[in-house]
Amino acid sequence: MLGCALTAAIAADAAEQGDNLPKKAFQCASCGKGVQRGYLQAMGKVWHPEHFVCGVCAENLQGATFIPHQGRPYHRQCYLDHYAPRCGGCDTPIEGRYLTALDRKWHPHHFACATCQRPIVGSRFVAEDGQPYHEACAAKTFNPRCEICLAPVTDHYLTNFWEEAFCQHHNEQLQQCYGCGRLISEHLTDGGVRFDDGRTLCNLCRRTGVDSLRTAAALAFKVTAELANLGFALSPASFPLRLVDQRELTQSGSHGERINGTTQLAIETRDGQVVKREIAAILMLHGLPAAAFTATYAHELGHVWLFQQHFPELPLHVEEGICELFAHLWLTSNPGPWSDYLIHLKASSTDPIYGEGYRIALRSIEHMEPAALFEYVKKHHGFPPSPPAAPGSLPR
Repeated sequence: MLGCALTAAIAADAAEQGDNLPKKAFQCASCGKGVQRGYLQAMGKVWHPEHFVCGVCAENLQGATFIPHQGRPYHRQCYLDHYAPRCGGCDTPIEGRYLTALDRKWHPHHFACATCQRPIVGSRFVAEDGQPYHEACAAKTFNPRCEICLAPVTDHYLTNFWEEAFCQHHNEQLQQCYGCGRLISEHLTDGGVRFDDGRTLCNLCRRTGVDSLRTAAALAFKVTAELANLGFALSPASFPLRLVDQRELTQSGSHGERINGTTQLAIETRDGQVVKREIAAILMLHGLPAAAFTATYAHELGHVWLFQQHFPELPLHVEEGICELFAHLWLTSNPGPWSDYLIHLKASSTDPIYGEGYRIALRSIEHMEPAALFEYVKKHHGFPPSPPAAPGSLPR
């Protein structure tokens, strides 16, 4: 802790104190010689005024603020640079309060956990390799426990996409969340719910679950505006948005391994001529976490855009691949753990229509802009052929 800064002042002339003082009543704390006339008094000592100087830079300190240290005065910055303890976290001089731990001194707000980077409040912490950790962070980092039963994990454990470890046998005992893929349990997900259509969602996903048309409409507006900014503006139209369960989506003729939404078209003909064409409705699965809802709605807007742009009828894997690309563009424009997870689901999907269509579409935009790709698909009713591999490269 730094000492309080003092201000030096010139004392009265020694002659005015009387002629009966001992000859060595005043000795300069710097040179040791007697002071008999003008002197300066500071730190409980007397000094020749010209000798009251900073112990580092030797500049005179008369009338200045100084820091006393081991019997010598110092400018504040000189003291900080040469004698103040340095923080174990930021390696800068410490001025004022500090704490001591791990044989180092720290600014209180810089004594932080090496895992989560949050300050360690209180006296309990764990030290590993000279770094402090919260007890819980150290246990998770160095002695991982099962996130479900809290038992120490053995060599036979699994890790989900969210890097949460759990005992292998739980994979066969517990239901998987339809939203985030976690195993639904008390400790990991705070439990969950089961819907009438058979889906199970954990309570982490339920926190942002889309259950009302008001919430759904607000998210839909956001997605529509974002895609317009990306160059995919939709013609002004009002198409109803409905929240339905999975049974109704299945009955609507939707296909795929995960049915989260569908777009219903209405085409009216007369004498073989189309006289009216419109989007009848977009059906969205109720209860989806907000991130999954917006990605699915971006996919459905892909169908709307293709319809409004008068694309010809396309092979299923081509149309769904293009629409999955709309979802991909939305997700990459809104990065985060949820976007990473949903992109992972698309990339690893075994569905021959959605999964394979998405992967082909994604490979295509690696070599051409989305607008050029869509123009090609509209003209040729399919994806462009993959470019030849570079010499020496491995097949994909």
